[in-house]
Amino acid sequence: MPVQRFRSYDDARRALWCDRDAPELHRRIARLWAAGVRLAPLRIPRGLRKFRTIEEANREREQWVADRVRALAAARAT
Repeated sequence: MPVQRFRSYDDARRALWCDRDAPELHRRIARLWAAGVRLAPLRIPRGLRKFRTIEEANREREQWVADRVRALAAARAT
């Protein structure tokens, strides 16, 4: 990636902007998503689950999120 110099923060901010019709937009988005997957891989629990109430479903989701946060913290601590 080439090094760019800017005279002001506004110039730097404008350089980050990409027109939605630009051909390189797709590549930039793909690189952004790939970086996100490398930094925090998503491991979604497999299978279909049935719950009696929305509260029960929310508790399981909150537990899953807490487990993921702990796993990410442990991985980054090493």
